[in-house]
Amino acid sequence: MGRQPYRPQAPAASAGLRRDRLLLTGGWLLLCIVFLRAGFWQLDRAGEKQAALDRFGAADDTGLLLQPINERCVDELRYRRLELSGRYAPERQILLDNMITDGKAGYQVLTPFLTDGQWVLVNRGWLPANPNREQLPTLVVDDGERRIVGRLNRLPEPGLRLAATVDDNADWPRRLLFPTRDTLASALELPLPDYQVLLNPDQPDGYRRNWQIEAMGPATHYGYALQWFSFAVLACIFYVVLLWRGRHVTPPSNPEITAHE
Repeated sequence: MGRQPYRPQAPAASAGLRRDRLLLTGGWLLLCIVFLRAGFWQLDRAGEKQAALDRFGAADDTGLLLQPINERCVDELRYRRLELSGRYAPERQILLDNMITDGKAGYQVLTPFLTDGQWVLVNRGWLPANPNREQLPTLVVDDGERRIVGRLNRLPEPGLRLAATVDDNADWPRRLLFPTRDTLASALELPLPDYQVLLNPDQPDGYRRNWQIEAMGPATHYGYALQWFSFAVLACIFYVVLLWRGRHVTPPSNPEITAHE
């Protein structure tokens, strides 16, 4: 008496194919969402950088501000030029650490400036760091009355701010890494507004001042956006190819197995 031949279970194989296609489609959709969101975010950043560049250029066509501004107006008046009369406080100055210029590490020098009874921070420019990081530069500026011209700007900010420690007993100048206004006010023991004044390149008593409002211009962000959109296109191509291959691959057939008495 013989047995019926064994045949593979077609429904189970079909269910496996459907599951694989669902997983493939889910992965493809997830990748496309990630790539497209990253691309559009880069486009938004490019638009913001272009708007900042336009505002920086337009500030040259506006009149000079003749007194410190209320810090609530910084974003509205950002990059505007100020002309201030007063004096520096050379006995207490700040070195903004990790400021890179032409690939070289250095400092930007923040010097308190007293004008009309108010303190502001004047950024007098960049100077290179000594290879011996323990040896800080000597900062020389007198405290005589003067008139300065500069631009309003925010303090530099890092991509990721770490907790900072300030040594209240350290000598001057003090080296700080991306300090906030509150950190600077505490170190200098002065009431400070939440902005800095970038000293014009033609002003005396400064260091290198090739001010650039954005280290990364709009073109760089457009390039990154193109890369992300290219990844989305490649994901679509791979998805279509894998689907096509799945439809045209015939699973191996199992030979019928018979048994005889």
